[in-house]
Amino acid sequence: MDPNCAPTVALITGANSGLGYAIACRLIVEFFAPRTDGYPAVASDDSTLVVCLATRSVEKAHSAIASINIFLSSRLPEAVRSRLQLAHVVMDLSSPTSVIAAATELRKKYHRIHYVFCNAAVVPFVRIDWSMAAKQMATDFIGALTVPRYKIQGVGWLTKIHPHGSHATEVPPELGAAFAANVFGHYYLLHEIMETLHMSPAAPGVPSRIIWVGSIESNPLTFDIDDIQGIKSTQPYESSKTLTDILVLGSYLPEAGEYFRSYTTIPSPRNPITSAESHPPIFLIAHPGIVSTTIVAIPWWQTYAKNVGFWLCRAFGSPWHCIDPFVGANAPVWLALSPHVDLIKGRKWGSACLWGNREMVLETQVDSDIAAHSAQLWSQMETLRKLWKARLEPQG
Repeated sequence: MDPNCAPTVALITGANSGLGYAIACRLIVEFFAPRTDGYPAVASDDSTLVVCLATRSVEKAHSAIASINIFLSSRLPEAVRSRLQLAHVVMDLSSPTSVIAAATELRKKYHRIHYVFCNAAVVPFVRIDWSMAAKQMATDFIGALTVPRYKIQGVGWLTKIHPHGSHATEVPPELGAAFAANVFGHYYLLHEIMETLHMSPAAPGVPSRIIWVGSIESNPLTFDIDDIQGIKSTQPYESSKTLTDILVLGSYLPEAGEYFRSYTTIPSPRNPITSAESHPPIFLIAHPGIVSTTIVAIPWWQTYAKNVGFWLCRAFGSPWHCIDPFVGANAPVWLALSPHVDLIKGRKWGSACLWGNREMVLETQVDSDIAAHSAQLWSQMETLRKLWKARLEPQG
């Protein structure tokens, strides 16, 4: 295939609703109609765009595609929409067996994937500690609706794995539920499609970009390097997002270089292009600020109260309460399309919005000691990946 004629391909996980759906909509709009507001301009490209939605079911994918088409009908002319292809792949990121099947399908479909948005996530939510909520609201209203300390999460929740194939008699270890869905499923997937993420020396453009969706709730106090799956943590969601910070930002440090090179190497039997001849993808990280989604299932009246609180936070000057997922998609899409990749990599960026819907992308401080933990974390992730590969994949 002539690389000059190949379409630009984007893969988005968790794309049927919430932030993932908004990322798909915003990516399409800004890919074909880049903004002209003077804030770092995104790259313009008039070629064909393929957006592949990774969802848990075909029904969810079809519903999302129908909604995206309705949304775009008022945003882009038909001539532009004709250069867009919406596709889907079924994948459950909490199951390595499902990830393997999806990766096989993606390798067959696409010679090159230019953008991957690692967006899908779960929160092992149990209940709200109302006494703690009242106390935090009274003493720090904006903080209570930015980094809440009153979400009670499940401790020790595991993902049930059902092995298959020639290794079905071997029972693989279970994975921490939040760790599997939020981090490891993406990590395993990326390696399995690594040949599609390498840029050939003959291809124009820049290396593929992996945009990990982090969180403003990342907190190093929730993360234990000796428990990277967060199985013992009382805040496994925040632990998984802190891990994501270290994983992405540590990929640029020499301490983790050996493991990152091992991870991004193309398995030689699959592709004649070696890693030395091609360019591996780059890791980037963004967060959506605070948006209103259904990632945590709560009653309607709590959702209403939450949204009122979010608007009050914005009125009081908080830059992080984007509220609308489309606004929250600003930073992830900007990282994908910005021509200034050398300036944006190695830092964490967040979607921000001021009263009057003035959108911004702001650099966000990361409190974790990346240098101290990156090598050990990358080593553990690679060890875990190889363990699963040995146990679940047929041996040649």
